[in-house]
Formats: sequence, C-alpha cells, structure tokens
Amino acid sequence: MAITYRMLDPRSHTARGRDKSIDVKPGAPVMVVADDGTPQGPRPVAYLLRNTSAGGPNAYLPGAREILLFGDDRCREVVASVTTEHGTGFGFGGPRFGYRVLDPDGTLIGRISLRRGRLFRIGRSHWTMEQAGVPPVRGSAGRLMWWALWWTVFLPVNVALLVAAFTGIAQDPVTTPRRIVWRDSAGRAVMSFRGLAGDYRVVRGDWDPRLVASLVAIHQTYVSIAISDSTDWYHR
Repeated sequence: MAITYRMLDPRSHTARGRDKSIDVKPGAPVMVVADDGTPQGPRPVAYLLRNTSAGGPNAYLPGAREILLFGDDRCREVVASVTTEHGTGFGFGGPRFGYRVLDPDGTLIGRISLRRGRLFRIGRSHWTMEQAGVPPVRGSAGRLMWWALWWTVFLPVNVALLVAAFTGIAQDPVTTPRRIVWRDSAGRAVMSFRGLAGDYRVVRGDWDPRLVASLVAIHQTYVSIAISDSTDWYHR
C-alpha cells in the first residue's frame, strides 16, 4: 500500500500550507503528515522544530540542518532528531552534505545525503536515503528532458525570475525541475517526489516513518533557488 507524505506549514503564505484536509490548531508547528488512503485521512507523523541548541562541529555549516521531530503538537515528546554528519561547501561534482537521523536514545535510524548542483545551486541535486540495515536508495532532481528545456527554451524567463526572486520583486520562489524518483539497486522505484503537488509517495512499506519525515523536512529546505518565506520553513 502506497503512503503519501507531505508537509503542512500553518505559517506558509501558499495555498498548500493552508491545506484544510487535517485540523491544524492555531500556533501549531510545521508538521509532516501521511495519508495511506484510509477513510481516516491524513495523520500527523511528526511536528518539526529547528534545534537551536545543537552545537556539534558541523552545526554551523551553510548546509547544516539540525531538526527535532516531536510526536505531539505541543512538542513535549521527541521521537527523532536530525543532525549534520558532514558537509562541504565546495567540491568536485557540487557541494555535499550528510545528515544522520537518530531516535531519542541516540540509535541510528538512517542517513540522508545530498549532492547539490554545481552552478550557483542551479543543477541536478542527487539525494540518497539509507535506513539502518537496509541498502540505500538514490534519486536525482528533475528529468533530463526538462533540464534541457529549462536551460534553453525557458532560459530568458528563468533569468528574469531569478533576478526578481533575489531582489525581492517576485513573491514566488524560483523553481527548477524538481521531480525525484528514488530507486533501489535493482532499479525499482520505491519513493517519488512530485514537484507540482509537493508530496512524497512511498511504495515500499518497510521505511521508518521518522526517516521519511526527516527526508521531507530536509528536502523542503532545498526546494527553491532563492530563499522564500513561503517554502523554507527552516530558515524562517
């Protein structure tokens, strides 16, 4: 049975953030919800807060992500945490970052890694998710056909939008081809992110929901070239 995950942000300026399919209390933190197609509808998997008390050696890297996942909307019960394992702002093939997902007692749930695009963050990002004891799955942002169109046919419009976004003129973030399909070593699709819908469809049932929620939390901070209050919940 496929499970669809997505982020709900009560503070978001976008219609997606104001999704009414689940009851969101005023002042509730950002949450990741999951929908398995049952009549009960979407259910909260984790409530997210930036971990401002994290002080590890990599906590202040440009790509650092320090996140606490809570099981309740009052943020009293920690169910998992995300910490930056390593990172480098430059490197052959683009910047690389690695994140660990830990349960409350410090046991490793899994790892998430990212290799960003080479040129001003514009380019194909490559994502890897690895649950402890399970072979990793990998996916790349955007189909090559759409990237070719993005750099050729749509280039004049994209340049104008890029300038407008960085100067604050444009209200919506600049987006590049974003669809991602994570595949296992046999080439089977196990999870996909749909850029327009903004959701994550998991077709393999053995993934820890906390690891998937952590991936959603991290990935949603990289969905735009220009930082936007409408999407980048972590830096707000």
